[in-house]
Amino acid sequence: MRRWIMHVDMDAFYASVEQLDHPEYRGHPVIVGGLSARGVVATASYEARTFGVHSAMPLSRAKQLCPHGIYVWPRFDRYKELSNTIHKVMEEFTPIIEPLSLDEAFLDVTGITHKYAGPVALGKAIKRRVLEETGLIISAGLGPNKFLAKLASDLDKPDGLVVIPYGKEMDMIANLPIKRIWGVGPRTEQRLKEGGFHKMKDIQALATEHDLIPYVGNQARRIWELARGIDERPVEVDRQVQSVGNEETYEVDLLDPAIIDVELRYFANRVAKRLRKQGLKGHTVSIKVRYNDFKTVSKQKRLAAATDQETIIYETAVLLWNKIHGGYKPSDSKSMRPMNTESLQQGRTQPIMMDNMEVMGAMPEKHFDTSILALPHKPLRLLGVTVSGLSEDGLVQDNLFTSGHDESSEKLSSVLDELESKFGRTAIMSGALWQRENGFGGERRHRSTLKAHLDEDKDPLEANSALHNSALHEE
Repeated sequence: MRRWIMHVDMDAFYASVEQLDHPEYRGHPVIVGGLSARGVVATASYEARTFGVHSAMPLSRAKQLCPHGIYVWPRFDRYKELSNTIHKVMEEFTPIIEPLSLDEAFLDVTGITHKYAGPVALGKAIKRRVLEETGLIISAGLGPNKFLAKLASDLDKPDGLVVIPYGKEMDMIANLPIKRIWGVGPRTEQRLKEGGFHKMKDIQALATEHDLIPYVGNQARRIWELARGIDERPVEVDRQVQSVGNEETYEVDLLDPAIIDVELRYFANRVAKRLRKQGLKGHTVSIKVRYNDFKTVSKQKRLAAATDQETIIYETAVLLWNKIHGGYKPSDSKSMRPMNTESLQQGRTQPIMMDNMEVMGAMPEKHFDTSILALPHKPLRLLGVTVSGLSEDGLVQDNLFTSGHDESSEKLSSVLDELESKFGRTAIMSGALWQRENGFGGERRHRSTLKAHLDEDKDPLEANSALHNSALHEE
């Protein structure tokens, strides 16, 4: 039996939903994304794309290209609602579905094409059902494997339907540029071009992958196979997430270690909660720093055992920060010079309000000492924390700066997660997080909310991140 894989991709999903719900937007350029000074485009309608606007573009540049566009803030609850509806439609055709994000998925439709007049008829049937249920248009691609299906869905957007049939794989993709090969980014593309490989047919002409090794090293076999239309990856219904992370590009560059400490606490808090929500623990903690001159530095540390605990993630992030900036080690804490923490200390015990009702007070910090952070080399534009090496079990790592593991911290985390789920994110929080929520500008908090939503949308895809870029990552 021949294997058939379908890739379904919503056309300019966020912008299309806005045009669906606001008829007055139809036919006009719609740009969805962060609306602040350093905001980034999440999605642009096809009308906006004619002006050169695209996803991940700085909003300032988008406004230069399309000054009369309609700029809107994302409505993630609405997008998730429609995404769930589309998923249910796909389940009418096959239970073997691999979600990539809110607007993308792979479907294994092997064995059901015979119910229709071939794969084209099947593709039309799914497109028709999605339109009936949601009013939205999708592009679909079908092929013998995931790579070809994904490639096919990109060939005729919007409202496309392309089938790459058996026996025609190499011919149909021969004249496509090498950058269309999964995993070939700008640097790899440049190296391949230096070797004389500009189109897939140039790689197809090679008898083996050996001539690619000088240019792409251990990626040679994979790139050679993909250029020939070979991809054995299965559609994974329960694919394991590979990493969970949060990062943010700031409206104003950061230089004060006290504020940077709050940011690290915030990222550790959000990452830990997302890990626990998915029942995962991670072995490796990494931080990412981008300075105001756009130089980016990353560093990681593998823990002795997997963790989903905020304190451990935070303490490891601090250790990595100090390694990057030539700062202090935990054992040096008694001799550290004090940093400016006055503004943070003022917010440590103020009450938290929710729906005009006092719910709980801010929790005191166990290690609320920003003097452990070294001064950055120069102002920060971006900061982030990621946990990888994930599994569904694992012993809990002891804190770096304390002795022994306190099992009560896990119980406390569970209680706090339950409270957040029931009453909202601000129902109860530590003093540093309360200060971040209430001590900075509302526009910055608004941006953080957007970024958190995009991160949550991205999680299922991080196992195959080359197929999708976070809309707020300014690479």
